[in-house]
Amino acid sequence: MRKLILPVLSIALLTSCGDKDKDENAKVSEGYKVPTTYNFKNVSYSGQTDRLNMLKELTSYVKTGHSVNTTLDADVLNEMYANDGHTWSSDAFPNGQPTKDLKSKTYEEARTDIVALFDSIAKYSGKDGGENGQAGLVTGAERTILVDANGMEYAQLIDKGIMGSCFYYSATSSYLSDNKIGDAVDNTTVIDGKGTAKEHHFDEAFGYFGAPIDFPSNVEGLGAWAKYCNKMDAVAGTNKIMDSFLKGRAAISNKDKSDQNDAVADIKMQWEKVSAATAIHYLNDAIKAADTADKLHVLTEAYAFIKALEYNVDGSIKAAKIDEVLKSLGDNFWNTTNSKIEEARNILATAAELNDIKSDL
Repeated sequence: MRKLILPVLSIALLTSCGDKDKDENAKVSEGYKVPTTYNFKNVSYSGQTDRLNMLKELTSYVKTGHSVNTTLDADVLNEMYANDGHTWSSDAFPNGQPTKDLKSKTYEEARTDIVALFDSIAKYSGKDGGENGQAGLVTGAERTILVDANGMEYAQLIDKGIMGSCFYYSATSSYLSDNKIGDAVDNTTVIDGKGTAKEHHFDEAFGYFGAPIDFPSNVEGLGAWAKYCNKMDAVAGTNKIMDSFLKGRAAISNKDKSDQNDAVADIKMQWEKVSAATAIHYLNDAIKAADTADKLHVLTEAYAFIKALEYNVDGSIKAAKIDEVLKSLGDNFWNTTNSKIEEARNILATAAELNDIKSDL
């Protein structure tokens, strides 16, 4: 696995008492300032924010099917995913109905899998009797969930599945690729409110992370990946990804290719670490689960975060190793033993270089 590329260390500004033009809270790299918040000029990632809110609302709708005798509509699920004819909550979209959608930005093969889930979700929503080989509701001490015949929770397959195949994929493999921020991309023409094409593409990657501009000092209202990044930070130190988002955007604005490349490489590596660490966290929870509903719930979350690792084309954890982890878990979670969960955790921890902290996650 590649070694972590750490963000450039802060260089203290030597200022006189009368120098009011220098920001004592800013970092300096190659003669320009790297701000301490994502408060750059001409930033826009409203489309990404809309998609984060769409997924939140879609997941909430799926979870209503966890109540007995509550039947969901497959057409509504499809309309929400494609943003085709659905009326969204005014609370989430106070400026009007969004024009973006989740479906077109999802990795194509995953898109097909997600759509295929909708008919089953509608068919089994609100129905008791979930057991090995039979989809339906499973109730435990703290939760009731809707699972497929193999014990995978539909809501997590949708929520975490789209987080990986849409948000993580779009950020790491599209917006942070040479096609979007490489040398051939315009970094001269400034569009008011959006910046240059290169700046805007980088901002869109940040938008999919789901953090406020002053993360991690502000952890209120974290969306999608930022939420799990912050959860893993105490053990895995994952919040340092924000330093690289700041460094990368400043480097692009100042046409510093070297610092841009370093920052982008670190973002991809740190984001992969968030996914792997979160998967290990849920595998640990599965081993300690109090009942079947709890175990199936966290196993599905772990599964989705493991699958997400596939969508970073520059990730250090390769497809063969991901397949090895998933093979240990098996295709039917009703039959997955704690020893197989521990086996999967150990394989992943080794691949992600998280062995030293795997038990603490």
